[in-house]
Amino acid sequence: MARDMARWLTAPRAVRKARAAAEEHLPPHLGPALLTRDWEALAAGAGTTSRDARLAGALTGLRAGEDAAVLAALPEEPGDALRYLGDVARWRLGTLAEERGAAFADAFGRLHREDLVTVATVQKSGTHWMRFFLTNYARALADPGVRLPISYPQLQQEYYGNNRWQVFREAEPYRAPSDLLARYGVSDVTMQHFRHDVDPFVLTPGRKIMLYRNPLDYVVSLYHYTIKQRPQHRDKAEHPRDVIEPMLDTYARHYLTLDSYRGDPDVHVASYEALKEDPGRRFREVVRFLALPLEDDAVEVALALSDISTVRAMEERTGRSMVVRLDGYFTRDGSIGQWKQYFDDDDVERARGALAVHGIDLDTFTVDG
Repeated sequence: MARDMARWLTAPRAVRKARAAAEEHLPPHLGPALLTRDWEALAAGAGTTSRDARLAGALTGLRAGEDAAVLAALPEEPGDALRYLGDVARWRLGTLAEERGAAFADAFGRLHREDLVTVATVQKSGTHWMRFFLTNYARALADPGVRLPISYPQLQQEYYGNNRWQVFREAEPYRAPSDLLARYGVSDVTMQHFRHDVDPFVLTPGRKIMLYRNPLDYVVSLYHYTIKQRPQHRDKAEHPRDVIEPMLDTYARHYLTLDSYRGDPDVHVASYEALKEDPGRRFREVVRFLALPLEDDAVEVALALSDISTVRAMEERTGRSMVVRLDGYFTRDGSIGQWKQYFDDDDVERARGALAVHGIDLDTFTVDG
């Protein structure tokens, strides 16, 4: 994620080398096991005081219903992932309100409902496009005559604005969702990105829409979003090729989690490229997956109101990026194959090698429009 990349880029070289050396001495199976829920490997790796072993111990303890033991084993400064697992234990034990406050406990419970929908994504893979579509589809179902687009602040404040992990780490407030889809068995449409260190969806109930993008365009898009469009980070890299390896290391960890969910009946996996190439067909698949009524007119209205050109026009009218403050707009370039403007054959081979370290083949992705 963006914070992971910023921390990597700003850490002194000696610190980065020390971290890499420490990772090399971890049990070789534990990192992938945390991402793909390999319970046998997690059980074997639990029991020491390394961070990954603590995560493995907490996950296996929660799976076994040993909630009190999970809490007892938490360190004083657990970090986001372990803190979340501890809060799951507190929630199950009924002590979360006492520990974190009634409002937090209520939000935590609402964000673990079985009728929740989570848009779970590798960053820069159509997260907000999917959120706009589902929101606009809900609007069109409720009012077939709706034609006015909504802004991003409206989506956040009036419809479906919860980023689950940000709420759990108290970086964003919990937002009461719209009830437009409640009649169809959907209490909330939330979002959450993958993590590089642990599967963040292992304890997430409800249906999940998982999105990813081809890794070459991912690097280009994330470079612009986290570095080039942010003056405070602009000196960290001069070109997307400068960050191929660290960005694809993070990408690969996210993709391993996503790939492990293929075939899960509660999960719909889609690539950004598939959405772009045939949005009518692919978004109809999402509607069917969520068991919403399929109304063709509502699909067409929602597609039009959620199109990148519509959202970009709203950004241009306001004169600022819709999600966070950037130099330029959030809707920068949604094309497939934009990497060709930045990478040569040597760069592509570097990308291929960075993915191969994690057992991922670049040729499995659609990299050209």
